[in-house]
Amino acid sequence: MTGESGMAVGELSRRTGLSTAAINFYVREGLLPPPVKTSATRAVYEESYVDRIGRINELKAQGLTLKVIARVLDNPDPAGELGITRPTRQRVAQAPVEIEAFIKETGLTGEHVYNALDLGLLDPVEGRRGDSGLRFDSRDITTGRAIARLLAGGIGFDLLARHAAEFEPLTRAETHFLAEHVAAVRRSDTSRRAAQEAAMAFARIRDYLRARQFAEKYPEWLDGV
Repeated sequence: MTGESGMAVGELSRRTGLSTAAINFYVREGLLPPPVKTSATRAVYEESYVDRIGRINELKAQGLTLKVIARVLDNPDPAGELGITRPTRQRVAQAPVEIEAFIKETGLTGEHVYNALDLGLLDPVEGRRGDSGLRFDSRDITTGRAIARLLAGGIGFDLLARHAAEFEPLTRAETHFLAEHVAAVRRSDTSRRAAQEAAMAFARIRDYLRARQFAEKYPEWLDGV
């Protein structure tokens, strides 16, 4: 029921789809401000809570943890709060190559390249799918060679397509985890080298944990890895 100066928690729950238990949890964790107490057993929530819960849900859908959301929710520059800037492509000095040279360097066919572009597995430094001016740099070439190895090993684009979609939320979450690590380092050292070293250390830990999980879940495959 909606009151003169706000709504009850049940009404807020109905309008946002968030359970009353979750609303109370968000208040305790600081994601939502405390409601206005109208009696010992009743509190009311302003209309702004609906929009705020909507923003929280959007950030959760992007893979942010509640801890990170609490830090960036009221910040007009969330990337700055995490210690990063808006992503820019940091490309290596090697001149980009056209698609013909890219195919020769990687061993992929033209069809393979376009399939990988459609799945978002390749991101050329210049041009888009269907353009005649596609250009690829050394990072693209390294990724293309990896795709070629998978294809040569019997992995088809049907499997790559399924996993590309499933990787997306995992990649978003990992990106935010990495941003928190880099942000912590940048508080004492703002150099690019420090950020790169933190990223490499994060990758080593991630690979170690992944390998350990693989060894535990699929020990029969270890001889082939």
